[in-house]
Amino acid sequence: MLKNLVVYASETGNTKKLAEVIFDALPLSMGDKAIVDVRSWNGRMDAENYFVGFWINRGSCNLEIIDLLSSLSRRNIAIFGTCGMGGNSSYYQMLEQNTRVWISDSNNFIGSYFCLGRMQECIRQKYESYRGICDDHKLDLMLEYYNNALSHPDTGDFLKAHLFTESCVSKIQALGKAYV
Repeated sequence: MLKNLVVYASETGNTKKLAEVIFDALPLSMGDKAIVDVRSWNGRMDAENYFVGFWINRGSCNLEIIDLLSSLSRRNIAIFGTCGMGGNSSYYQMLEQNTRVWISDSNNFIGSYFCLGRMQECIRQKYESYRGICDDHKLDLMLEYYNNALSHPDTGDFLKAHLFTESCVSKIQALGKAYV
């Protein structure tokens, strides 16, 4: 069994970038570590500490991540992700709550980190296609979200991901010996 496993789902590469930062931030003193895309994971690896990342779709994680989180018991779990909407702490708290429902109470929930992530051009085109059909004020707001996310995740987001990892490591160490 590994000590640390970073598992992620990434459609555009945004969450993969965060996963790599988190993986790199895990200190060697925490033991062995691995990083894997959830699509190639297939349950073949197990760890004491899971860092699970995903892209946000309609306020939650995808089915592969739900399956992974639901399958874990007696582990330390931290979650992270990228989203094109939101960008504020209340939205991120809602994302955490929506994801935590898939995590059994037998696990230690260590924390969460979310940040903006660039959306695909087809999303902008979809928004634009509704002009004149839907409320233009609402469309303008959606396009503003789209534009705000274009440069993310950025250096600041990566720094926060690194700090998030350090915080998780401290929490895990404070728990003492992890579940085995």
